[in-house]
This record gives sequence, C-alpha cells and structure tokens, in this order.
Amino acid sequence: MSKQRLYISLIVLLLSGVLVAAPRYKSSTVTHWLGVSLNGVEANYLPNGEHISIRGGGGGGGQLLYELKAGGFFLNIGVGADYILTNTAISTYTDAFSRLDRMGEMHTYRYNYSRFAEQQRQVRLYIPLQVGYQFGDWVYVGVGASLRTLPLLNAIESSTLMYTQGEYERFIEPFRNAPYYGFWSEAEYSSKGVMNSATNEMAVEAEIGVNIPLNAKKLRMRVGLFAGYDIPLSSYDKRTETPLVDYSAVNTSAFTQSQQDLHDNIRFNSMFDTPIAVKEAQRLRVGLKLTLLFDITPKSKHCMCWK
Repeated sequence: MSKQRLYISLIVLLLSGVLVAAPRYKSSTVTHWLGVSLNGVEANYLPNGEHISIRGGGGGGGQLLYELKAGGFFLNIGVGADYILTNTAISTYTDAFSRLDRMGEMHTYRYNYSRFAEQQRQVRLYIPLQVGYQFGDWVYVGVGASLRTLPLLNAIESSTLMYTQGEYERFIEPFRNAPYYGFWSEAEYSSKGVMNSATNEMAVEAEIGVNIPLNAKKLRMRVGLFAGYDIPLSSYDKRTETPLVDYSAVNTSAFTQSQQDLHDNIRFNSMFDTPIAVKEAQRLRVGLKLTLLFDITPKSKHCMCWK
C-alpha cells in the first residue's frame, strides 16, 4: 500500500470511529448551522533533499461550511480556497559543460551559483470534512481531512548569484572575469515559471480552541489553533528528467554569446521538479482559525387544533 493510500485509510478509519462512538440523540437535539471561516497560517515545505533548505512562508484562506451539531459532537463539510506562499533555497550549485573557446581550445565551462532562492505561490480550492467535540460551553477539538485540488495559481520566482569560469588542463587556476572568452563576473539572475510537479493533495488537519456563544446561542464563534499536513496524491517519476537550470534559449556560442543574452534567456525550473528534491513535496501549515456559525435549525410548528 502506498504512503498516500495509507494516510487516506487512516483518516477514514478515524472519522468513522468518531462517528460510531458518538452517542445517539433525539432529532430534537440536532441543530443545523451555516458558517464562514477565515485562517492565517505559517506554511513551510518539509525538508525535501539534503541540498534544499527551508525558509519561512505563510498564507491564508477562507471557507463556507455546513455543520450538524448533536450534544457535544459536531460534523461539518464545506468548500474553501487558500493562498500559500513558501520559500526554499540552495546554498551552492554548479553546472559544467565541455566546449571550445574562441581559440579552439577545449576547456570545462562552469556556471557557479550561490544563494539560490525560490519562492512558490499557489492558490487552491479545497473540500474539508471535520468531526469534533465541544467540552462544556467553551473548549472544543476537531480532526478531519480535506481534498486540495490542483493549484489555480501555480507560480515560482527564482533568483541567484552566478559567475562563469573556464578550467583548462594547462592552467592551475580557472579563468575568471574574461568577457572576451565568455567568463562573466558575478551578477544576479532571475526568472519566473511554474512548479510542474504540483498535484492534487490530501490534507490531514487538527484544530483546538474555544467556543464563544453569541446572540442568545443563535450565533457562535470559534477561535482555535489550526494545523494541516498536506500530502501529494501522485508521484513525480519524470521530474528526474528536468534540470534545475534551462539553457535552451541561451546563446552558448563562444563567438557570439553575451552576458546580456544570458540575463534575458536563462530560465530556472522549480527545485521540486529536479533530482535535487528526492521526495514528494509535503507541506505543514500552522496558524489561527476564526469561524462564525449561524443557527439555521428549522423551528418546530406547534399544533393549535383540537384532537
């Protein structure tokens, strides 16, 4: 059984166990609620390869939900959207190619990168399902899962410092800072793109907080700590075919190349689409969640007639 299927099976068993364990209530004790929820989170990918470091990110979102409440137990389902911004980095990276210089001499041409940073921005729709229990009038806990769709916005921005050099067998030190030979001094390069490995996700989620009754119990507010663990639902076997840097549009001829052309045409692929990332990109979200719930329970009609 794959890791993703195992997680999904555990979620289903957990939700089923909670529902089975819940005591049975008369229909008159079941109340119906419509709600709106807002959240703000810190979001980070989990370590995804020995060369990748994780930098802080964040985001937020909202959802509409429908909830059934029976005694202390509640069950809700909804639809939502969120915006997640994450950041990753690589301290150093090198590409090397064999080529002839202007004099026809063979050498190793090196692109030396440092402070390689990537920012990922995604907007997703999701369908959450949550079960929980309210202890007394105040404290509640909830657990659940959500299906997170392919991102509607799926953008990356990459930037790095880079210089080029040539290594010759007859020279002890590599050639640097020699524009005539195409050896450029250090400068900043950047590009925009998408994360090709982005996929549908399953999130395992948990929440704990306080319940605040408002307006004679017809309006309730929940404020809680929220955590979500996002798991990709497919593998990325083909990502090993994608290099981190794409030089396909760059003029690499020793006779006509220019640093301006390199600036204009170099492109960076997402770290998660390359062999540098050795596992699926899993994400952790932790933050605050505010939910407002409106009681829409139908009022029972009293019969005023003679029997």
